Amino acid sequence: MYKRLILALSFFFMVLISFSQQEIKVELKDAETNEPISFATIRFEGTSRGIIADYDGQFRLPYSVIDSLPNLLVTSLGYKSLNINPRKLNPDIINTIKMIPQVESLETVVLSASLKKKYRTKEIDEIVNAGKKMLADEIVRLAISRIPVNLNNNSHSYIGYYRDYQFTNNEYYNLNEGILEQFDSGILTHKVYDSTNKEVLYSFKKNNNFKISDDYAVQYDGLNKFVKNAKIRGFGGNELSILNTHNPIRNFNTNTFSYVYQLNKDFIYNHAFSKSDVYFVEDEPVIDIVFHTKRSQKNNVTIRINKQKSPAIKNRVVGKITIALTDFAIYRFDYKMFDYNHANPLFNVSIEYRKQNEKMYLNYISFNNRFSVAEDFIFETSDIIYNKKNQIFNVSFNSDLDIRIIKKRNFKIKYEGRRISIKSVEIVNPKNVEIKIKDYDGSLEELTKDDMGKLSFLIRDVRDSMGREIYKRRSINAYQFREFFVQEVFPNKTIDSNLKYLSKVSPLKKATINKVISNSEEYIINSPLKKRRMNIEK
Repeated sequence: MYKRLILALSFFFMVLISFSQQEIKVELKDAETNEPISFATIRFEGTSRGIIADYDGQFRLPYSVIDSLPNLLVTSLGYKSLNINPRKLNPDIINTIKMIPQVESLETVVLSASLKKKYRTKEIDEIVNAGKKMLADEIVRLAISRIPVNLNNNSHSYIGYYRDYQFTNNEYYNLNEGILEQFDSGILTHKVYDSTNKEVLYSFKKNNNFKISDDYAVQYDGLNKFVKNAKIRGFGGNELSILNTHNPIRNFNTNTFSYVYQLNKDFIYNHAFSKSDVYFVEDEPVIDIVFHTKRSQKNNVTIRINKQKSPAIKNRVVGKITIALTDFAIYRFDYKMFDYNHANPLFNVSIEYRKQNEKMYLNYISFNNRFSVAEDFIFETSDIIYNKKNQIFNVSFNSDLDIRIIKKRNFKIKYEGRRISIKSVEIVNPKNVEIKIKDYDGSLEELTKDDMGKLSFLIRDVRDSMGREIYKRRSINAYQFREFFVQEVFPNKTIDSNLKYLSKVSPLKKATINKVISNSEEYIINSPLKKRRMNIEK
């Protein structure tokens, strides 16, 4: 018996250790502030592949590939790069790695040796001096005009990790994720509507390790699911089409969202700009330019997934665009729109591009918008029973009461239009109260079950323990996320006619999964590790 117990325990711990070592988990943090570093790039040394950390600076690596995996080159705009040996990471914990900020004053910029090989000393001086003299909006204007030159206008593709989900109360809901490839015919083609731009799925499924909610997954209908201060009307695209539409760099000459609209016509007019930090990205000096909406533009928000403007409301935008001082390529674009809720944005777009062979390619795009859903559950009474002998109404509720607020004034009782005096209200249990009345004329002594329709109960200012007001359907704020993290870029790849491509209007869950990718194990499903930092207002 003792030996069998030892063997069983040994097997249990072997299974436990094996399970704990299925993945290496990492979180990246700022060495000075200890804040997570969102969307850092992790490249596999010596290859063109890699992954992107999520909003919380977290990523995971399958333990089965650790031995064959090269060192990790970790980079993030504004931070010094890191070289990490994955075999030295602890498989039993979330490994925390600190990154050191790298920010310099424009007055003290010193270009690297590798950049000096590309430019003569005179040209370098001209680049730096020009950056010093130019106004912020001039730099932005030039960067927008250079998009057709700096992005690839030939056929290319991206393979990466896609996911969409809803988020509220620090929890993920309905997490769908997979590996997909996007074929792009070039910057001068329309990303969504051009038939030569196609997408293909290599894997896609719902992650059942996260919470499931049908309420959050329903379509926008203006009643059960809606966006406050914006009327949502779908334009016919699926989840990926909606995400791609919210990239104003790729769609620089078409309409996107408030107040960017058409980037090359409206963006500069609607915003005020100022120069911020200068630092290096891959040996290239870049400048952060921060912006906000002009005072005259703070109303009438339009999200791109609708075609109607909201009622006039006060809105504000804060954002940042990162631009190279050499060729004015756009590396990053962050855009946050706030309405009445100053803590959490109405919508948020984060985009990053990286340079490869002198052209800029998408690194990641993350788009989310706040929405409200009406709860199916309504807090109400479940039963009312009258005890004639004791002159007591026993009232039951379908949820635990907030007993702190229960008073006599919360209840009014009438019989055939005449008000019944209430003597006292006592809590029997969290879902039940007893209301003792004063039946002065004995009119309720002969009350029968059939007479209950002559009674009227008015209950007001009563809430349950979850804060729901009686008889009222409550709306819950949540966020809809759609994200794509590039894991490998193919600069000259054309469409493969043997693949089954996505419909741009049908949901991804209805798409055909392609099994022909030979190196699919090289691409990683980077599911979230834990709760996000974002707090959603209830």
